[in-house]
Parts: sequence; C-alpha cells; structure tokens
Amino acid sequence: MENTKKDIMWRLYLVFAALLVTGLLISAQIINVQFVHGAEYRAMADSMHVKQMKIVPKRGSIYSERGDILATSYPYFNIYMDPVAPDAADFKKNIDSLSICLSHLFGDMSAAQYKQKITQARNKGKRYLSIYKKATLPDKQELEKFPLFRMGKNKGGLITEPLERRAYPYNSLANRTIGYVSNNGAIGLEGAYDSILAGKPGLSVMRKVSGGNWIPVGDENQIEPEDGMDVITTLDINMQDITETALRHSLVKNNAAWGTAIVMEVKTGKIKAIANLSRRGEGNYVEDYNYAISTRVEPGSTWKMISLLSMFEDGLSIDDMVDLHNGSYQFANKTMYDSEGHHNHRDETVKTAFALSSNVGISRLAYNYYGSDPQKYIDRLEKLGVTHKTGIEIAGEPTPIIKNDPKKSNWYKTTIPWMSVGYELQVTPLQILTVYNGIANDGKMMKPYLVDRIEKYGATVEEHKPEVLNDKMCSKRTLEELKECMEAVVDSGTAKSLKNSYYDFAGKTGTAQLYDPALKAYGHNYLASFAGYFPAEEPKYTIIVVISSPSNGVYYGGYVSGPVFREIADKVYSHFINMREPVNEQDSLFVGVHASTTGYTDDLRNIFDFLHVDETFDDNTSWIHAEANGKTSTYSTLQTADNIMPDVRGMGLRDAIYLLEDTYGLKVDVQGVGKVVQQSILPGQQINNGNYVALRLH
Repeated sequence: MENTKKDIMWRLYLVFAALLVTGLLISAQIINVQFVHGAEYRAMADSMHVKQMKIVPKRGSIYSERGDILATSYPYFNIYMDPVAPDAADFKKNIDSLSICLSHLFGDMSAAQYKQKITQARNKGKRYLSIYKKATLPDKQELEKFPLFRMGKNKGGLITEPLERRAYPYNSLANRTIGYVSNNGAIGLEGAYDSILAGKPGLSVMRKVSGGNWIPVGDENQIEPEDGMDVITTLDINMQDITETALRHSLVKNNAAWGTAIVMEVKTGKIKAIANLSRRGEGNYVEDYNYAISTRVEPGSTWKMISLLSMFEDGLSIDDMVDLHNGSYQFANKTMYDSEGHHNHRDETVKTAFALSSNVGISRLAYNYYGSDPQKYIDRLEKLGVTHKTGIEIAGEPTPIIKNDPKKSNWYKTTIPWMSVGYELQVTPLQILTVYNGIANDGKMMKPYLVDRIEKYGATVEEHKPEVLNDKMCSKRTLEELKECMEAVVDSGTAKSLKNSYYDFAGKTGTAQLYDPALKAYGHNYLASFAGYFPAEEPKYTIIVVISSPSNGVYYGGYVSGPVFREIADKVYSHFINMREPVNEQDSLFVGVHASTTGYTDDLRNIFDFLHVDETFDDNTSWIHAEANGKTSTYSTLQTADNIMPDVRGMGLRDAIYLLEDTYGLKVDVQGVGKVVQQSILPGQQINNGNYVALRLH
C-alpha cells in the first residue's frame, strides 16, 4: 500500500513539473514575442494590411492640328461608402436625407432601399459598401454635397475610386492611325507616343478592410500622379472626313477588297488625312489595318515616274521617240504587254508613251539604258532614297523590297524591264507618295510626319519641324520634264476623264496585276492606283489612292482610284480658302466683288466685311438675300413665316438644312453639291412638321 502511494505521488510530481516547465516556456515565448521581437512582428502585421498602390495618371489627349479632339480620356468614379465611419448621432440625423439624394441622383433604387442597404451594412460592421459604379465627374461633385458625404471620408464615409475611359469622339475616323494601347499590343499614335501620353503614376497608402477590399488611408495621395501630355497631330479632321468618304464610295461601287488614301502637304510633308478601309461583308468597310504605312505592294505604273526620273537624269529627253510595238514586246523568254492590249501606236514621244502608260514603251527605254548595266539603275534608286523607309513616327513601316544585286540568282534578263514598270519590287503607298510629293515640291523630298507638337497644359513642350530627306532629287530639267509628263496624263492620257475646268492637276495612273501565291502566278485581280498633286501650277497637296481587287468589271487606276483623287481634290480645293488667290485690294485689276447669295445675316456680314464690301444689313433680320456689286451691296429679307415654305434657293447646304430641319421640322433629301438651285416644295406653300422636301444643288 505504501509503495502504491509513493508511485502515485511520483507520477503527480512528474506531471506537475512538466506543466510548470511548459508554462515557463510559454511565458518566455510570450515575453519574447511581446517585448523582444514585438516591433518586428507588429510591422510585419501592418505590412499585411497596409500597402502602397499605384495611382494611374490621366492619359493625355490626341488632337487634330486645328484642335479637334481625336482621342481623350473621360474620368469616371466607382462610389463606395464606409457606413461605420459616421458617429451614431450624425448617421441617425442624415441617413434619410442621404438615401433620398442617392435615389434621386442615380435612380436605380428607392430611398427606402438605399436606407435599408446602408443601415444593414453599418449594423454588420461592413467598412466598404458599393454604392454606384461608373459615376460621372458631375455625379461625384454632386455626391460631395450630400448629407453625411459632405463631412468627408473619415466622418461621412464617402469613398470614391477614380478611373478613366478612353473615348474617340469621331468614332472610326482615322482610328487605325490614331491607334490604341491594350494587352494585345500598341498601335498607331497611341502606341508610338504611349510614354508621353501615359504620364507618370503616383502612389497612395491603402488599407485592407473586411471583404478583402483596399481603401485609401488618408484623403491625400502620398505621391501625386503626373498627368500625360497631349499630342497635336498634323491631321485635318475635315480633310480626313472628305478622304474617307471618297474612298468608301469607290470601294463600295467597285466591291474592292481594301483601299487606302493619303493626303500630304507638299511644302512640309505633313499628313493631313490618311484613310484605310477593309471589306468586312457585302458593302461593309471598316478601318482595321493601316495599309498606307504597313502594306508593301508591287505598285505597277505609278513607279514609271521614278524610272523616267532615272532615265532623264541619264540623258533621256521628253521628245525622244520610242516604238510601242502595238502593245507587246518580247524580252528574253517573256512578253511585255500594254494594259489595254493590242493598239495601233508605234513611234511615239516619251511624253506620249508615259501619258498612255505604255508598259512596252517605258520598259524598252529602261532596257536600252540599263539592260547592260543594271547597277546604274539600282544606284539611281539608292541616290533618290526610295530603297529606304520614310521614317514616319508610328510603328509598322517596312523597308522597301527592291533588288539590288544583279549577280544574285533572283536577277533575270527580264528584271530591268519589269522593275521599270513597277513589278519585281515592293513598296508601301506612303513611300510612293513621298517621291511624288518631292516632285511637286520642286525636287525637295520631305519626310512624312503625323505629329506637329507635344503640349502640356496648353504649352508647347516639343515642336516637330519639317525634315528634308533629299534636298535635290534631280536636275531642274528632269523636274520640268517629269511635271510636263504628269500633266499630259491628265490632259490627254489615261486620266483625261478626270480633267476639270476649275484647276489643273498632275499625276499618274497605275494598274498592276496581283500575284496569286496559290497559283504561283499573276492572276486576274488588280491593284488600281493614282498618285498626283494639285494645283499643277503651284502644288499644295499630294494624294495617293490605292485600291485592291476591284471586282465589278472595272479595274483600271484611272477609273477606280482616279475618281477618288478627283473627289478629294475637288472638295479640298473648294473648302479651303488658302487654295485660292488672295483678294488684294491694292491690285489695279481688282474692281470689287459681284455675287448673289442667300444665308444667315451674321455669316454674310462677316464675309462682306472680309471682302471690304459695304453692307447695311438689319440686325433684327436673321435670313437675307444679298447682292454684292463691287464695293457696295443690297439685300432683301427672306420671309420665314410659320408653316410657310421659305425660298432657300441660293443658299449653301448647311444654311438650308439648318433652316428647314431645325426651324420648320422638315425632312430634307439632298442631291448634288454647291448651292441650292431647286426645291421640291415651292416658296409660299403651306408646310407641316415632318414633311419631306428635296433639294437639288449645283
């Protein structure tokens, strides 16, 4: 019995000792955690609930040269609330008013529903309650005036998360050139100038709250973001609209695969418009690829001007004769054909051969000059600069593919004849246009560019100046003869159907067969082109139009791409006053203005003042018919009685549509361009809101 008791006591002492040691160890560890490593562990805990987060700055905008917004970022806000932040008295006093204000502003829930939602979240201790997503800046400004919320984040519980949305006010207009930045890549000007547009991010201290959400610790950011700078392009939004509309008309009419058109300012190299359209379904064209800058093509006959430049520099004259061989000629084992097939032309001048776009004529001349010394032709192209990129700012421009070694296996006896007329080489439309622009610019080849300057808060940070690629492309004689040849194309050659009586222009048509990789041969699809400049006597703009695979039976450049050039040139010429000779009051030939027009009084007053024509228009009269006779004028009031059709003959389209649609509520159908010459509802007839009226312009 005694031994049993001793055994039990020994076991109890052992357990007690073990518990004592364990307690001492636990106490020691508590002391170690609390006092020895306490600061370290507390910092570690804080780091798990507080962190620095990047604040995205406002992205800069992209503008046209005249200040139209092409791309910009609009701010919006996600609205949250910390329902626990207000004290009990403030919450009870303001919750009803706040709920009514929120319901009235957003309209997505009733005031009672808002009150229930916020109160329940407060009772549960929720610190981050979503109120509304994607609120506008005016919404945010209004929220900050609401009961409770006007007390600030710490006392009122309002939390706003700033975000931004990229917007393009002109939708698809030039959108491939303007571009975008996304996870899939950076395209166009948005991509090329991303670092400038993006700005520099800031930093904010954020705290993790229930639900895994992060909210700012304080009202102020630790480091403020630096907003991005603005990019001012060389684009003119009116020219861009004109260019894209004209291109689209031709693509739809000819059911083509794709097309591109570029307008360049001659003296500077500024790109004023650039359109790229791809067929995506019957009659549907979208801008989803930048053919102008990124697509190499065999240019066909627009290259003949470059071949002619080389030969003129090497002694050829515009009046030299060449045998066109009725449209076909054998080189080695291949036959060269003129695009129109067999014809009756034999001995013709170089000027006529070029105007008729004779493949036989130009290739025979090139073979005579360079057949035995092809390196001479290659050197001419290299000196001219057409073997290199233009260096335009946005990514995607490829290097031209031009054979440069007659000793290689891909150089044939037929290479010079075929190269001379735009085959066995590949260049982009922009690279071709740059050469034509140089000819229009008296032999000075300018680098094409799309960005005029960089601005920050309206102040210019960086200005881009015109840059010369080749100061002297050729001799003065060559330049004069090239211009004469290109004018002949319009006067009597392949583009004579485009000639007009208002202004002269010059250029070259192109019709190239497209190579079919599947057939490993040239098929029955064509590339129709026109490159030229206007006005011919003092060039202001150069245009190239390239249309691929027209499929409605017409494929010649003069009939597919030429009309696009003409439509763009016509509208640019008529819409931009700098295309006309200035009115010089001191000129002895100036005898005043003689014109008749109808329009808005204030607009006509400004025009008459600019032309120094005296006027006595009545300030109380909105619409008038005015006659200018030299330095004086007369006018009569245009009758605009309710429900009575006014006389809009003589008005421009903008004024006519404004008066008829906005004032009278009519639906207007328009035919033609110019001024109104005929209206389907005669002046003085009774009209009602919603009536249709047809206007014919001329």
